[in-house]
Formats: sequence, C-alpha cells, structure tokens
Amino acid sequence: MENSQHANEDLAAATRKFWNSHGRELYKQEWLLDMSKKISDALSNSVQWMGVRSRSEGSSPMKLLDYACGPGMVSSTLLGQFDIIRGIDISETSVASYNEMAQQSGTPFEQMHAVHGSIPLPLENTLLATEEYFNFDLIVISMALHHIEDQAGVLSGLYERLRSGGVLVVIDLAPDAYSHNHAHGGEWGYQGDYHAQHKARVQHTISNPDGYGVEEMKDLLSNAGFVPGSFDYQLYPNMSPHASDIVEHDNYKNFSMKPFFIAKGAKE
Repeated sequence: MENSQHANEDLAAATRKFWNSHGRELYKQEWLLDMSKKISDALSNSVQWMGVRSRSEGSSPMKLLDYACGPGMVSSTLLGQFDIIRGIDISETSVASYNEMAQQSGTPFEQMHAVHGSIPLPLENTLLATEEYFNFDLIVISMALHHIEDQAGVLSGLYERLRSGGVLVVIDLAPDAYSHNHAHGGEWGYQGDYHAQHKARVQHTISNPDGYGVEEMKDLLSNAGFVPGSFDYQLYPNMSPHASDIVEHDNYKNFSMKPFFIAKGAKE
C-alpha cells in the first residue's frame, strides 16, 4: 500500500512539473491545437448523447466540472450549456492558462474559473472540500486518465462529486487496434520526429501508454460506482490530419493520430 501511494505521488509530481515547465509551449503547438479541435468537435456533437439533465425554470443551476482542465478546451466547448463551470488541474501553469481563456472570453469569474488541486483530495486542500465543488451535473476528464496512476481513486472521487443522476465523461486514447489504419502514434497520438522528441520528454508522466478499450473502461467506471447500464463508448477510429494541416518545418510531415474515444457513466 505504501509503495502504491509513493508511486501515485511520484507520477503526480512528475506530471505537475512537466506541465508547469512545458505547458505554455505545448498549448501553442499546431498538432495539439489540431487534436483539441477534433476533440472539441466530437464533444459538441455528443451533448445529447451524454444524457445530462436539461435546464428548466426554477431548477438548480447546471454545473460542469472540467477535471485536469488544461487550458480549458472542454469548458470553452460546453460553455453555453452550463451556468457554473469549474476547472481543476494539478499544474499551476494550466490553471493560469485556463483563467486567461475564461477572462478573454468575457465570462464572469463567478461563472467560470479554475483552481489548483487534485482528486483524491490532499488533506491541506480545504477549498475542494466545500459545497462549490460537489453536486455537478457533468464532469469531464479529457486526455488525462493515462497520466494518472491511481485511476480507480480518481474515478471514485469524481463519482462522489456528481449529483444523483449526474454523468461522468472520459475522453482518452483508444488502443491502436481500434484504428482504421493501425497507426502507432506517441503521446497525444501522433508520430513523427517532433512527436518522438515530445514522447521522450513526457513518457515518465504516463501510466497507460496503450489506450483504453471498451471493456477496460466499462470495468473502471463500474468499479468506481457508476451504473453499469449507463455505460457507453463512442470511438473515433481514424483521426489522421488532412495534408493541409501538416507543417513541414516543424518536422512532422508524416504522422497520424491514434484513435480516441468518449465514454460515459451515470451516478445512480
């Protein structure tokens, strides 16, 4: 148990250090912007599929938690659907990028902002123990689960923060075998000279480099408490960029993107 706790802490510390050091640079990379656009489009088209309750007059505000929020792609995509949006990230650099995005969008701070933190909750973090960070209608964790050692603990912690009937959405990489072209990408699903260098820099922050299949995700969510019958898994198998997206001077002339998925589970 003690060794497992140290492994969790070591990976979390490595992830925090990496994104604090490289986040600003990576968030501007064309390949990452391209991937974020594809995920954003898929998320926008999945709003009804998620099955989140709809707004109604006199009902409580609609709440979204963007966990491991990065610069806020999920929050900005779903902004029009929710009254209150909160982001949480282990990286202070990511939190700052998120809050800059929120400010530039003209969204009031009370409606949307991010804070530094992680789940399960460290004892010293009292802010995330307040009511403000519970009873969410939707929680989304995008392209972060494979950076987490204690995946069961995180998913169980997110389950606790949903209202009854609330939904968790997981977006992450699928196994290469799910791809139409069986491309073998690196971290974030790309291959090529630049991305080989990036993979070498980031691999020490990855707990699962192989992606998550349907049954693995179903088991993870079921074990975290989510209703088994609520599980669904949408695969995006062939997400190769178009030729016009390829930038030769950035040394990724020949690359393709790993398949990714959007999975969901509901709290009873």
